[in-house]
Amino acid sequence: MVPEDLIGQTLGHYKIKRQIGYGGMATVFLGEDIHLGREIALKVFWPRPGETQDFFRRFTREARVLAMLDHPNILPVYDYGEQGEVAFLITPYMAGGSLKEMLQKRKVLPPSEAIQLMRQVLPALQYAHDRNLIHRDIKPGNLLFKGDGSLVVADFGLVKVLEGDDREGVPLQTISETGQTLAGTPEYMSPEQINGHAVPASDIYSLAVVLYEMVTGTRPFFANNLLSILLKHANEAPRPPRELNPYISPQLESAILRALQKDPDKRFARPSDFQQALQQVSNPASNPGNTGLALSANAASNPAPTGGQAPKGAYGPTLNGPGAPTLANSQPGIDNAWPPAPTPIQRPISQPGTYLAPQPQAQPVFPPANQPLSQTMQAGQQAAQPMQSPQSWTPARTIAPPFVPQQPKGSRVPLAALLGLCVLLVGIIAALFITPLGSMLFGQHFSPPPTPSFAAGTSTGRGGHTSTPGITQSLTGTSTTCPANNTARPAITASLALGNDPTIAYIVDENDASGNPTYGTVKLFDTVNAQKTELAKTSQTRITEAQVSNDGQWVLFSALVAGRSELRLVRLDGEGLQTLLCAPSGLSIRYSQWSFDQRYVIFDEFPQNGEPTVYLLNIQNGALQVEVTPPASGGALIARTWLDYNRVLMVGLLPNSDASPSNIYILDIGNGANQRTANITPVFHSTQPCWDFDSSYDGQTLFIAQCTPDALTGSSIINKQAVTGSGTATVLNSATRAFSALRVIDATNTSLLAIAANTGTGNIGNQQNDGLYVVKTDGSNGIRLLTHTPVNATLGLNTFSQYFWSNLSRDNKMYTLATTKINGSSSEYILSFGQISGGAPSAFVDYTQYMAVAGWTTT
Repeated sequence: MVPEDLIGQTLGHYKIKRQIGYGGMATVFLGEDIHLGREIALKVFWPRPGETQDFFRRFTREARVLAMLDHPNILPVYDYGEQGEVAFLITPYMAGGSLKEMLQKRKVLPPSEAIQLMRQVLPALQYAHDRNLIHRDIKPGNLLFKGDGSLVVADFGLVKVLEGDDREGVPLQTISETGQTLAGTPEYMSPEQINGHAVPASDIYSLAVVLYEMVTGTRPFFANNLLSILLKHANEAPRPPRELNPYISPQLESAILRALQKDPDKRFARPSDFQQALQQVSNPASNPGNTGLALSANAASNPAPTGGQAPKGAYGPTLNGPGAPTLANSQPGIDNAWPPAPTPIQRPISQPGTYLAPQPQAQPVFPPANQPLSQTMQAGQQAAQPMQSPQSWTPARTIAPPFVPQQPKGSRVPLAALLGLCVLLVGIIAALFITPLGSMLFGQHFSPPPTPSFAAGTSTGRGGHTSTPGITQSLTGTSTTCPANNTARPAITASLALGNDPTIAYIVDENDASGNPTYGTVKLFDTVNAQKTELAKTSQTRITEAQVSNDGQWVLFSALVAGRSELRLVRLDGEGLQTLLCAPSGLSIRYSQWSFDQRYVIFDEFPQNGEPTVYLLNIQNGALQVEVTPPASGGALIARTWLDYNRVLMVGLLPNSDASPSNIYILDIGNGANQRTANITPVFHSTQPCWDFDSSYDGQTLFIAQCTPDALTGSSIINKQAVTGSGTATVLNSATRAFSALRVIDATNTSLLAIAANTGTGNIGNQQNDGLYVVKTDGSNGIRLLTHTPVNATLGLNTFSQYFWSNLSRDNKMYTLATTKINGSSSEYILSFGQISGGAPSAFVDYTQYMAVAGWTTT
């Protein structure tokens, strides 16, 4: 009998409607309970020839064990039975879909959301482990959503039942075990599970792989064949998650890497310990000043590594609490309890995105920086996978016969592992010929998610070269000629090995006496040796915007080149200058924002008169589309910063008018092309012309400053609210300072970098309190002055982008500041940098031509 033969048939009092999933030994159908009139899921098992009698005996025993599970986050078993040559389990039908389907659509989840989901799964695993049950097949396809959005663990089809309360690990045979087989899904299997010795900590390892995938968009190990996957799990260290997603906090990374330890004794002892670690990550204020994790008892012998200050999306140490230091140079009227910014604790890493020098790794828990890393496959190499319905129970693979020698604790023994895996390979080859799984073993699950492509028919391949972190590669084939109108070319990229010196990227625009552009230059300033370097200098060019990439290797800039607006890219060694697109004649590229995963650039094309159009460019494949169509009249949208991988914070403004922007919107690129402004609901409306905002590191909160300039002192209020627009609360109310610009500067959202400027339309008030401040966000009105505004001058933060490295050095110790002085009919531009901990800033360039900061990197 084949699965299709059961459609329309009845098993017990359950009518089978259609197939919704399949596995190595089972098929899942959508069915109807004839007695109760409700939809259910039937998992039908197919015994192998000659094993029917023994299979039914083991199936009945295991089904009874599973039916006794009663936990809100474990998919319940309604019924089980046997009919003819098949056995079946009856469970609720979960129409909410699986975590696998969510990840296929959203690719990456915000860390806070991923933690919230994991904290629903871990108690379910603890409940099962307390009853001597090991799941052995934890993966996104086996985590299903209820109608209320909560997550449940499904498919205990490979469960290992430990006999009795002595916990000696003696397994009962289960329906999945016939002789010596390797049970599980290779992409999520622990090293000991590959060796055929699953323990409770094996589920913790598998769940850590799932969490890694949720917050980075890829699994820690992938390859194009089964043996390579198993070898990587057994021998390779996973790439630290923060190198893939800088919005992951050091604490969350520590928890994930600990749960991914090769030795199960070095992982969390119990799911509840993993749960406690994630609880501390999501509530850092519960442990003031602690940059690590208070984990289970064996944490002392296996300390988690600490990391440097994370970018947006991270969680870090709090800046207040018991024992917090005070400022030695505190000033009257300033909150003297305000502590100086903490010194980030650096961790050894050699990959771009962390900007630290390679160092030897002394801690045994986490892998050295120079250990082999899994290599990313081209998106075009992804094997095709069949679309599956919400309750698919993706296939668990059973491979026979396995034998991988168990390694002694504390020893890698790579040769022994290799010999054992070679034996396993022989078993795999045999399985291809003697089991029906042969056709299913290869071509599924082994490649990373494809690079998203947002237009039908566009290539998902990566443009140019594939970067290899930590190695400087040559660049060829770049061009500064313009592509055809309304088209773009993919970026040609290659990696650049970065140094350790905190370095500022900035732009200089030079004009002749008539104001015509002569040269536009992208430059670097090394704060350690005070060396200036030109990256790109082009004649008849004015650079209008510039920003540094997340990995610190590139500068993306918009420039008016010989009268035409272009979007360009240059590497930090001056190589690879290239033009990605050119605006049609009469249009200008403005308000470009490069996503922190470096896949997309969103920007506006402005006509000389009329409404701008919002475009989205996939720089990896050159696909270009209209993201928001221009309105017939009224407000238009301009990008301010990416909120996460899919959403962009936009502001509304009236083009060709003096009106200030007034609204904040969230644009979701997942909604596709040609969106309309009228269909995007604002999450904030300003009642003041003087206002500014930034988003929290985890993308959950907006901090909004609104100020009222005054002839005396000026005033302002800074509020915070959820990005959805709810839950407004005041964090600072100042009657003496008009804060007109702010940026979030630490992962715990306890401090802001803010500029007080008591000036406004038609008004210049008393400027004695004007300057650059650090502002506390705990509602205490605590502020700390970094520097006063000079006479006849204004201060400015980076106006091109808002990522933390736009204004702060990669180690979060220094800031940059732009000062503009008015000297009669001319202007003087000064760029400087200073210490967040305090002290006067140091100017590194002073010029009468326009200059602006693009961001921080290291060289």
